[in-house]
Amino acid sequence: MRLTAKKTNNFLKVTTTSILTSPAKLASGLFIIFHLISSCADPSNIGLALDPNNNQIGVVYQEIPLSLTVVKQDSLLTTNPDNLVFGSDVSDFFGKTEGIAYSRLLFNRDVPRPLANAVLDSVRFNFNVRAVNADDISTPKSILVHRLNEQIQDINYYNFSSLEYEGDPIFKASFDFSERQDTLVNFNLSDNEFAKLLFEEIKDGTVFSDIFTFREYLPGLVFKGDEQEDGSITVRPGNNTGFVFFYRNEGDTVSRTYPIATGINTNIARHFNQVINDPTGTPTEAITEPFVAYDLGGRAGSKNNTGLLVKLDMSPLGAFLDTLQNVTFNQVILELGPLEKNVVTNRPPQFHQMLFTNETNRVILRNDGRVMAVQPDGRPQVDPATGEPIYTDSPSLLAHDRERNIYRQSITSHVNAIYRKNIERRDFLLYPLVGGVDEYRQSMRDFVMDSQSPVLKIYYSRTRAF
Repeated sequence: MRLTAKKTNNFLKVTTTSILTSPAKLASGLFIIFHLISSCADPSNIGLALDPNNNQIGVVYQEIPLSLTVVKQDSLLTTNPDNLVFGSDVSDFFGKTEGIAYSRLLFNRDVPRPLANAVLDSVRFNFNVRAVNADDISTPKSILVHRLNEQIQDINYYNFSSLEYEGDPIFKASFDFSERQDTLVNFNLSDNEFAKLLFEEIKDGTVFSDIFTFREYLPGLVFKGDEQEDGSITVRPGNNTGFVFFYRNEGDTVSRTYPIATGINTNIARHFNQVINDPTGTPTEAITEPFVAYDLGGRAGSKNNTGLLVKLDMSPLGAFLDTLQNVTFNQVILELGPLEKNVVTNRPPQFHQMLFTNETNRVILRNDGRVMAVQPDGRPQVDPATGEPIYTDSPSLLAHDRERNIYRQSITSHVNAIYRKNIERRDFLLYPLVGGVDEYRQSMRDFVMDSQSPVLKIYYSRTRAF
């Protein structure tokens, strides 16, 4: 048997010029082929199972370069994302970005209010901090809490929505997050005038007769970061984010507590996040229209809560598949990156869902209104009942490899489905998703990379035609 190896334009091809006739020669030939392929590519990326009975001759490796553009959504719904996102940062790609969080407050009518003669021992405001994202957290980060002047209505709010609030904060608290960014912290408000007045209202009870009267008195709170500090904070609303009043009624020997928080038990108060972005002087300044794919001069990126998403052009894959006949795809790896930044305390989104899109630059929906997306390897890609791309709660996710600082995932089953014409070849919109949860609205994380860095690494075999 004679083997020929040729590599042109990032293309490595191994073919045979005769068919081996004995088991010994067959095993020897396959060993040589596998050894040759292994010497030309990272063995961890191959993962081929060469079966002598699979009617395949030779294995071919091909790299398909892809490209990225940036698309801005028309609007991003930020009502009740179960996270309060606020803070600010400055980037040479995205510009200056500020997040502001708005939330109602709740009180528990099953908890007895202080009596008229109650004495206030202390007041604390708790924050259930889920994440702190900043390139430098060696210095404390501040949280400013303002009084909301108008009520949050039972309507949808978006990342551009805002409400009026008092210019001076009720209080400003600073915390050291250098050791841990997912933690419970609290601030002492015992000497705070607003907290003292609120306690008097609790004792009086008039504004606590029902939730509507209470909202007339205190519509809610606004959470902001210090504009002089570079960093964003994500706080989870609920029992552990809000006021706790410690008091004693006459005759008490220990303090009682009365909470007013952004949630009671499983009932989370209505809330939303506003994001203000000023891209002046940056590449993203060119983005002026929604649902238009912008080539930003060699760089591309996405930032949570801004509406900016990355679009991956998959048309080179379609052109490549049109050149093939009678092949089987052993493995197809999609890689993007490396990313420009990889800071331990300011990671990019960990996972991205690969949503289908087209020239409209909008997410393509099935007839039942569900999104179309790449499904994991080894699982069905097509809905047998409708013939559409299948929908599942566990889509395939591009994962951030922290060591190599790239996004990577196997999409072999997806490419096989395209090649067999079970589904159409479509471009991807990359949307952050973690464990089925919409991560895009939960932080101000971002990433930037070379727009020409994505690549498909394809290993395929030609099948015999009898």
